[in-house]
Order: sequence, then C-alpha cells, then structure tokens
Amino acid sequence: MKGGPIHRAAKGYAAFERIIAWLLLVGMAGVIVLATANFLRAVVETALGYNAGWNYSTFQALFDGILAAVIALELAHSVQQMAEGQKGLVQVRTVILIGVLAVVRKLIVLEIEDTTGAFLTGLGVAVLALGAVYALILWVEGKVAPEPPHAPGEREDE
Repeated sequence: MKGGPIHRAAKGYAAFERIIAWLLLVGMAGVIVLATANFLRAVVETALGYNAGWNYSTFQALFDGILAAVIALELAHSVQQMAEGQKGLVQVRTVILIGVLAVVRKLIVLEIEDTTGAFLTGLGVAVLALGAVYALILWVEGKVAPEPPHAPGEREDE
C-alpha cells in the first residue's frame, strides 16, 4: 500500500533528515568562515613577521590551515547533497574525497621524527585503499552514465 503508515513514516524521516542536514549546513558555513579567517590571520602574521620566521613548521601550519578549510568545504558539500536528497555514488564519492584530504592533511603536518614505520605504513595503506575505492567509483559512474548523443553526421567508430 503506497499511502500506508510505513510509507508515511519514511517520508517523514526523509523530511526530518533534510531539515537536520540544512541546519548542519548552516553550522558548516560558520566552521568554513572560522577556518578561512584563521588561515588568513596566520598568513598575515607570517608575512608581517609576527611568527618565528619562514621555516618548515610555518609552512606546515599554513598548509594545515588551507586543508582544514578545504575539508570543511567538502564536508559542507556532502551535507548539502544530503539536504537536497542526493543519494548513492555521488555522496560516497564526496565522503571518500574527504577521507583522502584528511590523510593528506595528516601527512603534511606529520613530524617524521616522532612517527613509527607502522604508522606510516598504515597511512600508506589508507591512501591506497581510498584511492582504489575512488577510482572504482569513477569507473562505475562512467559505466552507468549514458553516453552523450553523437553530432549529426558523426560516425560512432571515430
């Protein structure tokens, strides 16, 4: 039965999910603004010489700020997809991309002297696994997506 209690409950939950997603998106906008402001403050302080100088740790901190803002943007994009009711591979691809960015961020801020080989191996395996899943998703999307129509007079075998 299409209008039964289970169907109504599912529609109600979908509406609830979208409302929460929109509220989270508003919160994410605040996080993105704060991350960007923090990054810009660090750039200005570095450029004006308030920080210790132009050493590797300064650049690590700056790149950490950039990646924090980019990860927040991607997370907001994922929440936006949820708010708009998009499901499936599009949302999974965004989550995998966030994972890749998080691992890259960890690699950039990593203090190599304080790191074990096992930890580095784990990060390497995580990068390979995330990359493989991302490539698989792109391959599946390419197989599922309809081919664009050919222009008039264009042969298919060209």
